[in-house]
Amino acid sequence: MKKSKENLPEELAAFMEVCNSRIDMKWEEAPLWPVAVPSLFGFAFACIPHIVEGVPRLFDWDLATPFVGLVIASTLLYFAPEPAGGSTELIVGANVGMLLAFLPQLAFFVWFVPVILFWIFQSMYVWKRNFPAFRIGTWIGLGAVSGLFIGGLFAHFIL
Repeated sequence: MKKSKENLPEELAAFMEVCNSRIDMKWEEAPLWPVAVPSLFGFAFACIPHIVEGVPRLFDWDLATPFVGLVIASTLLYFAPEPAGGSTELIVGANVGMLLAFLPQLAFFVWFVPVILFWIFQSMYVWKRNFPAFRIGTWIGLGAVSGLFIGGLFAHFIL
């Protein structure tokens, strides 16, 4: 068995190096896609059950099916532009952000208000700092669920 310089098995040392490697993201100017695209996706997904006939409503709730669609669509973040693209950490962060923004809505009716306000606040400063891909993913996930909530209100009252 080969040992690394830390006197650990070589496979374990390689795994620890992968776990400790962090993809940091920082933009020179405010990017549009991490703000606009997730919220527009959420808005569109929330409107689809009201526009298209025959879309199943999971748990008899208007936002459950669009939320599942957003979780599935989050895999598209793998193809996001640099420096974010190609990171599974970004996708996991987006899904964690979406779950943290969506699930409390089941218990707290007005949960969408703090989620939307927090996402707007985050959108003003996240791009200025050097955050890991997971943190950027949570920001993108909050944006997607914010769009979902706004689209749900729009679809319910307008469509």
